[in-house]
Amino acid sequence: MTVSNPVYRNLDQSTLDAEYNIRARIPDHPQLSLQWAAESKRVRDALGNRARIDIAYGAAPLQKLDLFLTDKPNAPLLVFIHGGYWRAQDKSEFSYFAESYVQHGVNVAVINYRLAPHVTMDELVSDVRASIVFLYKNANEFGYAADRLFVSGSSAGGHLTVMSLTADWPALGVPADTVKGGCALSGLYDLEAIRLCYLNKEIGLDASTAERNSPIRHLPKSAAPLILSFGGTESSEFERQQAEFAAAWRGAGLQCSVVEQPDEHHFSMIDRLADPASPLWAAMHGMLKV
Repeated sequence: MTVSNPVYRNLDQSTLDAEYNIRARIPDHPQLSLQWAAESKRVRDALGNRARIDIAYGAAPLQKLDLFLTDKPNAPLLVFIHGGYWRAQDKSEFSYFAESYVQHGVNVAVINYRLAPHVTMDELVSDVRASIVFLYKNANEFGYAADRLFVSGSSAGGHLTVMSLTADWPALGVPADTVKGGCALSGLYDLEAIRLCYLNKEIGLDASTAERNSPIRHLPKSAAPLILSFGGTESSEFERQQAEFAAAWRGAGLQCSVVEQPDEHHFSMIDRLADPASPLWAAMHGMLKV
């Protein structure tokens, strides 16, 4: 069907906006946020001195991360990058993500980064990469294996996960293979859709910034293995974003596995990545090789 006045891929403005309006599709999202916050406080309290909170990797107030440490020597580090469409949420809501991994011998870092509209997308991406450089360079101090660093994230964090896999790490002073693998949930890989929908009032993308920060348009010659997943009840645009990106990534000769989660929604995907009974957790655990 041809749409009158399409703004993006035969979608008119109201349809495009609805496709990316996550909260409108999940009416109980305020309760979920409260649940995450409560569970995260419980996990921080339970881990005691193995929870290292508000470690600065830069000078800005939001350039901080939390570390959750296992007592297993030479264990890997899994970085988690929160979502919030690059303009909301905080690491303190996602401490709960660390619990099952720490229990199974994996260290976890949950990072913050500066948010739109106060910084540009380029600066946001730079923050995430700076946090990973910091974590790599300070592995000995905190006691995890520098050569076993993995990255994961949801929604905007899924986008930032892939931007970590495609980084020019030697230009940032660390080895090219600093990141050994990634897992992106409900990611956004073509930011032109974001530039043209209601979200851009806060995010502030122009055409060149959207193109420069769209992973599907800048596939690397080599990259670590990647796990992709999205919730089966999410919008058709999230399905399309993942399908096209997975095809492009594989088409470039890069390793990509897709984990189906047919009954999940956008926010429950994080829970599944933290759930040892989930196939998504099993895929991540297999990548970590603990």
